[in-house]
Amino acid sequence: MSRGAARTGLAPRKAPVQARGQRSIEKLLAATHTVLRRDGAEAATTTAIAREAGVAVGSLYTYFPNKEAVILALYEQKLVELRAFAAEPMARGGTWRETLAAWITAIKHREREIGFDVALFDAANHYGRLEEIAGRHARAMAQALAGAMRALGSSWPDEALFELGLNTYYLNAASWLYWRALGRYDEKAVERLAAAAVAVMAEAFEDPPA
Repeated sequence: MSRGAARTGLAPRKAPVQARGQRSIEKLLAATHTVLRRDGAEAATTTAIAREAGVAVGSLYTYFPNKEAVILALYEQKLVELRAFAAEPMARGGTWRETLAAWITAIKHREREIGFDVALFDAANHYGRLEEIAGRHARAMAQALAGAMRALGSSWPDEALFELGLNTYYLNAASWLYWRALGRYDEKAVERLAAAAVAVMAEAFEDPPA
C-alpha cells in the first residue's frame, strides 16, 4: 500500500492473512481489469466488478472501501512490476544509443507482458486521485533512466540527468494516446518512442549544463 493511497482514502480495508484472501483479491483485480478493458473506466462500478468476479459486492467491500481503491490496487500492482523490471541491470550491447533504445523497447514489451494497457492508462487519467501514484511512478522511472545514462557514460550531474529523464519519460504518453486513437497496438510506436528517447537523451553526452 502506498502512502498516497492512505492519504486519499484509497487504502485497502484489510490485508489478507491467508492464501484464500490473497486469491480473492487477485480475483477482484483481474475482474476489475476485465471491466476496464471491456466497458471503460466509468462503467467500473463495485457492482460490475463483483459481478465479473462472481462474488457478492459485500465480498469486495471486505477488502476495498470503494471502486477507486480496487482500481488503484490494480494500477499499482502493474507499476511495481514495471519499476522492478526497469531496476534490473541493463543489457549492454553496441553503442549507448543502441543500448538505450533496446532498454526502452524492452520496458514497453514488458508492459504488454504484464497487461499494462490503454485501459489502465485511461483509468489513471479518469480518476484524479490516481494522479499522485502516476506522478510517483514517473519520478521513479526518470530516476531509473538517469541511472541508465550514468551507467552508459554520461557525466551530467544527477539532478540534470533526472530532469532530462523525466522529460523523456513523458514522451511515453504519446504512445498511449496514439494507440488509443488508432484503436489497436502498433509496434511502430515503440520504435518511434525509442528513437525519440535517444534523441532527447543525447544531450546527456554533451557538456554538462551550466
